[in-house]
Amino acid sequence: MKQSLFSQYKDAIANFTDVEDRSDFLVKDLSEQRIYYAPFDYVNPKAKIFVIGITPGEQQMKNMLIEAKRLIRLGLSDEEIQKKCKPIGSFSGAMRKNLVAMMDHVGVADYLGIESTSELFDKHVELGNLTSAIRYPTFLVKDGKETNFASDIKPKSALFSFAAPLTIEEIEKAPEALLLPLGPKVSNYLQKVLKGTEYEKNLLPQIPHPSGANAERIAYFLCKKKKEDLSAKTNPDKIGAEKQEIQKILREHKK
Repeated sequence: MKQSLFSQYKDAIANFTDVEDRSDFLVKDLSEQRIYYAPFDYVNPKAKIFVIGITPGEQQMKNMLIEAKRLIRLGLSDEEIQKKCKPIGSFSGAMRKNLVAMMDHVGVADYLGIESTSELFDKHVELGNLTSAIRYPTFLVKDGKETNFASDIKPKSALFSFAAPLTIEEIEKAPEALLLPLGPKVSNYLQKVLKGTEYEKNLLPQIPHPSGANAERIAYFLCKKKKEDLSAKTNPDKIGAEKQEIQKILREHKK
C-alpha cells in the first residue's frame, strides 16, 4: 500500500519551527516552481460547494503546519488531523475576510442555508470543500529565490500535469458540488481540466481573487465603489455579468 504524503512528512511536521526553512517539505522541484507539502489533503465528500484558490501561500502553509503539529501532539489519528486542520489553514490570513464578504454578497450563504460563509471555516465545515488548483503550497523560483505563485497554470506544463489529476480526484469525491473559482487564473485552469467531463456543468463563473492586491475589483464586486471611479485595469461589465450569472445559478440550484 502506497504511503500517504502526510505519513511521509509527519515527522517533519512534528518538528516544524519556521516556514522560511521549508526544505524538509519539498515534494517536487520543477525548476521554475517548487511544490511543498502541507496537509491540505482532506476532501469533504458531503460538500455542496468547492471554493478554489490558486495555491496555498506561505501564510496558509505556516498556519496549516502549526495546527497539524499541535494536533499531532494531542495524539489524534492522521485522518482526524488532516480533517481538523483543513479549515484552519485554508484561505487563512487577511484574504479570508474578503472571501467571506464576496461569497455572502453573491448568495453562497443563502444557497447553503447558513447565516454567513464564515461558518464554512468552523461550525458548518461539512458544507464546503476549501481547496486550490494546485493542492499544495507552490512557489515561483527566480534567481534561486522563491516568491508566492500567482501565475497561469499552463496546459502541457509539468505543473499542470502535477495539479490536474489531484483536481479531478478531489471533484470525484463530491461530484454534485458546485465549483467556485477565485480569479481568472483558477477559472481558466478549471475550464481546461474539466473540459469534456461530467463536472464541467458544475463550474461557476469566477469571483475576484480575495487577495489585497485585488482591492479595487473586490470593492466594485461588493458595490462599495462606483463604476465611474474605477481605473482602467478593472473591467466592471465582466465582473457584473459574472456576478449575475453566479446568483442565477445559485438560485436555480436552491430550488
